[in-house]
Amino acid sequence: MRVRPLSVGDASTAVRLHLDVLGAEFISRLGPPFLRAYYRAWIEAEDALALAATGPTGTIDGILLGAVDPSAHTAAMVRRHWPSLVAHLAVAAARDRRLARDLLVTRAVRYVQGIARVARRSRRHLPAPTPAPSVEVAAGGTGEITHLLVAPSAQGRGIGRALVTAAEDAARCAGLRELVLVTPVEEWGARRFYERIGWQVDGEVVSRSGERFVHFRRPLTAP
Repeated sequence: MRVRPLSVGDASTAVRLHLDVLGAEFISRLGPPFLRAYYRAWIEAEDALALAATGPTGTIDGILLGAVDPSAHTAAMVRRHWPSLVAHLAVAAARDRRLARDLLVTRAVRYVQGIARVARRSRRHLPAPTPAPSVEVAAGGTGEITHLLVAPSAQGRGIGRALVTAAEDAARCAGLRELVLVTPVEEWGARRFYERIGWQVDGEVVSRSGERFVHFRRPLTAP
């Protein structure tokens, strides 16, 4: 097994794995075209953590997404890719009335506000915040892991642990103080996995759309 950076050329493979592992997740309902645009945007944005675990034949068996500076990374994604993301989002909503309703009720306001804020800055030609290299921007800060995917056929081989360890190493190199992540409350297997590899439960959080999550943190420096 080898852990390497996830590239834009891996986007289609990443989408297939995402749908296979997280097909019930809300973002998966937006469909493969949106997910491909989403993965490309994630990988290309500054301060991304984007890793792939490959087997002996080079097949991608696992993926990790995160960011060493979550706020800067999200802003970069929106600033560079909002037209494509919005177009794919609109097409998906137009094809599925239930999806459109759920999107409007649970996510539309914050999506529109975030995109409009960055779009206004771009139209006015104001200088967007330009982060220095990640090591300086993130020094002493908190990074985030947002997705960890392992192909069902490859589970039990230590792929998830290898990806998380690689993300922790990258975060340390960036000078981060800690990493955080959340998992749905009902996913006990995920909770046991993170506790087993040294992550600490840090309470629960509730999303704006009402989902409950267990919050984990991983200190990266000595106390």
